[in-house]
Amino acid sequence: MAEAIIITTGDELLYGTTVDTNSAFICSRLFGTAITVKKHITVPDSIDLIISELTEASANADIIITTGGLGPTDDDNTVEAVSRLFGLGIVIDNTHLEKMKSFLDSMKMPVTVSDSKMASYPESSFILNNSRGLAPGFIIEKNGTTVISMPGVPSEMEEMFTSGVMPYLEKKFRLDKTGQLLFKVTGIRESEINSIIRPILLLYNVRWGITPKSGICDIIVVPESNDFSFAGQISDSIKKALNPYLIPDGINSPEEELLELLRQKQLKLAAAESCTGGLFSKRLTDIPGSSDVFLGSVTAYSNDLKIKLLKVSPGVIAEYGAVSEETARIMADAICTITGADVSVSITGIAGPGGGTPQKPTGTVCFGFNICGEKFAVTRLFAG
Repeated sequence: MAEAIIITTGDELLYGTTVDTNSAFICSRLFGTAITVKKHITVPDSIDLIISELTEASANADIIITTGGLGPTDDDNTVEAVSRLFGLGIVIDNTHLEKMKSFLDSMKMPVTVSDSKMASYPESSFILNNSRGLAPGFIIEKNGTTVISMPGVPSEMEEMFTSGVMPYLEKKFRLDKTGQLLFKVTGIRESEINSIIRPILLLYNVRWGITPKSGICDIIVVPESNDFSFAGQISDSIKKALNPYLIPDGINSPEEELLELLRQKQLKLAAAESCTGGLFSKRLTDIPGSSDVFLGSVTAYSNDLKIKLLKVSPGVIAEYGAVSEETARIMADAICTITGADVSVSITGIAGPGGGTPQKPTGTVCFGFNICGEKFAVTRLFAG
């Protein structure tokens, strides 16, 4: 398996004014192939620092992928840095220069002396066409190292990587997918997941990662070699071990799973929200096709609306509070009556930063449910 290092250049990436999405894109395309990304580095527009990182990377990786620094200004230094790394001259691609001049003329824009910098590249390079911008990329193979340089503009880089770089890598490195396994789970903590799957995965020559995000955890398993003939054994073992928490294949989130379960059972859903302010409903309606299951919701943020719309009596609020299982049950029951839903959920809580008490601290949330006539409520305490 080949190893790659990604170097992204640009002062703006280190100022925090621009987010580096290029590394994530490249890593996602190479993940599960015969190329392993060892690390990615961000450096400023300093030619000395760029050369330093290129020198170190060339000693530690088969492939160096750079983005940025191919423009016409003084802080665009990638071409010079790569040329100096390998002791090569810089040449002008006249074909590309004429193409660039023609484009600028058509836009009635003047062609400056510095524009020719965008048509330059280290000698002996293979040119990568830029169909979405002016600065081409290039590939150069020297001293056992392959350097691939692309523009920093994400739309330009992504198209160039897809149409030019990937075909090159597939040919040179036989870039067949070695395979990967992806599992999505919910309702279980990251540390618990690891304690369950670790004894299974240590039996095989694989590496794995667990990534928590938005209520679910992604578990990714990839082989350390080109042999992944044992993928089925791993998949069966992990699915059995994590069965209560697994999100079915093709489902990307808990809300998608909820909608699909309701769809299969031909049930309609409604919601009554307080502290979430409609966020629960938004998460559902963001999913295409949710309207065939989800009827709608009421956001009753104030106690007055809970009383007027959701039939929570002033006495219940006075005795138990707006944040209580008693209130949550009434809210869930009322929204079922209003909408005719088969299933309802209500949410009332203390979001903070103020409003908490020793008995009901900030983060206390009560959920009410009415599932085909079965009514109940639960309380949870959330941190953060």
